[in-house]
Amino acid sequence: MFDKYKPLKKILITGANGMLATAIKNALSGCDLYAFSSQELDITCSQSLHKKIATVQPDYIINCAAYTAVDLAETEQEKAFKINAFAVEKMAQIAKQYQVTLVHFSTDYVFKGDAAMPYQPDQDTDPINVYGASKLSGEKAISRVNGKHYIFRISWLYAANGKNFFKWVAGTDVKELNIVNTQTGSPTSAIDVANFINHVIDNDPKNYGIYHFTNQGEMTWYAFAKAINQKLDLNKTINPVATFKTDAKRPAYSVLDCKKTEQVFNYSTPSISDGLDKVVARYKS
Repeated sequence: MFDKYKPLKKILITGANGMLATAIKNALSGCDLYAFSSQELDITCSQSLHKKIATVQPDYIINCAAYTAVDLAETEQEKAFKINAFAVEKMAQIAKQYQVTLVHFSTDYVFKGDAAMPYQPDQDTDPINVYGASKLSGEKAISRVNGKHYIFRISWLYAANGKNFFKWVAGTDVKELNIVNTQTGSPTSAIDVANFINHVIDNDPKNYGIYHFTNQGEMTWYAFAKAINQKLDLNKTINPVATFKTDAKRPAYSVLDCKKTEQVFNYSTPSISDGLDKVVARYKS
């Protein structure tokens, strides 16, 4: 006996040309994908958003459209909140209207960074920069709307494509790099986030709310740069520095505890080393 034909799940992806969406498009299996770049679908235009969702009638919206320029946000507060908070609230409202599950990504930067242990999903938030504040505002908006939603806080995202720390270390011609050694977090591969999202959609427990997903382990930016240098045989000199002047403050410690995620979704999160190996392989191919 053949199993009854099951229609493919329809997935609408925003910000489709970005680092994370590119990985998610590659990872999703057995799905009917409707992926729109920020040029094709401006999420700040609620009329366009409504029209696309009404037309596609997706099962899931995966929102990868975001304002992520952490330093620039300090002087572009209005733009950061427009994309990361107000547009997200409208998206959540439309998703609820059409009974669509919204998958949204947030950040470790919602936390102050003065903890001594990894942050739990329900721990008090207290962002120290505009970017973190705008992402927290988006989280709160989705929670207020209270439709079917998953908010996944991720941290220090990188990939073999796009603009990120890995690409910078790997691609710069500078042979001696001074890297800050006073910020600790969990570098997280976009490939591993994408594989997890594929798992969530395949095995949706419908246990909605806020979760953490990062590669397991913790290190400083300096240690991460050294790991990239070693894995790619770059032969660069990596020096630790205590401070690096930026417009936005960064949390000193922003490691996220992923135990709740692993339990609810029955998923084992890969280590930082495993994540880096995957990205290095993709970068070399």
